Amino acid sequence: MSDLTLTWRVLGPHVLKHPVHGPDAYCPNTFVGFPHSSKVLIETSLASRFANSFSVIPANTTQLREKVYQLRHQVYCEELGYEPRRVSGLEHDDFDARSIHCLLFHKASQTYAGCVRLVLPDDDVDEQLPFEGSCSQSLDWDFDPQGQTPRARYGEISRLAITANFRRRRGEAALGNGDNPDMDGTASDERRLFPSVALGLYVAITAMGLNKGLDGVFAMMEPRLARQLRRFGIVFTQVGAQVEHRGVRAPFFIHRDGLFDNLKADCRVLLDNIQDQLQFATHSEAAYPAA
Repeated sequence: MSDLTLTWRVLGPHVLKHPVHGPDAYCPNTFVGFPHSSKVLIETSLASRFANSFSVIPANTTQLREKVYQLRHQVYCEELGYEPRRVSGLEHDDFDARSIHCLLFHKASQTYAGCVRLVLPDDDVDEQLPFEGSCSQSLDWDFDPQGQTPRARYGEISRLAITANFRRRRGEAALGNGDNPDMDGTASDERRLFPSVALGLYVAITAMGLNKGLDGVFAMMEPRLARQLRRFGIVFTQVGAQVEHRGVRAPFFIHRDGLFDNLKADCRVLLDNIQDQLQFATHSEAAYPAA
């Protein structure tokens, strides 16, 4: 996938280019309106509490990807019964080979709270994304290989899984995708430790996608979850009718420019911090926990 090796150029009005590293370099934690030399970092409760409680870990080794598949088996097969149990204790499919994966590690309990993947476009331009198998007949979107919407520019966020322990502890609904009727940013202090593990995973996989050159991503989700994410400035647009897919779901889409146009300040800092953490993880040889 040589067309995906380019850095995602952040062209929105909220970030600056770093002149030291060239015109295409992204400068985390620096915002338009502030002098670059001051390296202003806007700390927020959301970002700082997340940093104190969680670590984002790219599953870029065989061992870490196996942990992803174990978590998915625990949630999708054992807890929710979405997929049949497997003797291997690993839940995976054909899309995993063309995906990047992310784990969320909870520091206090020394356990993984959840995982998510971003399915990348295939070298075969006609190869579909996972969500198309569930809603292709009602999809209000056309992939045009010769026009402005070729498949090579889009990915899909999928297989988001949060363990039951964290769904209960954080007040999450009994769904593996983290849908939570109380995720409004004004919940009790205990819940505001991080309003939703799902939000953290969405932001994390977005950060991982920043270096993949994609124009946007799709996701199958409950409309209620889309409304909850919107409160933080993560504005997904519904691009198809609701269907029955492990509950009522609909296809949603978010463009990279739309993300930076709408992302609220605290989530922008969170995104920057996670991006920094991922860059450090990529260039370090830190040993990740096997919890």
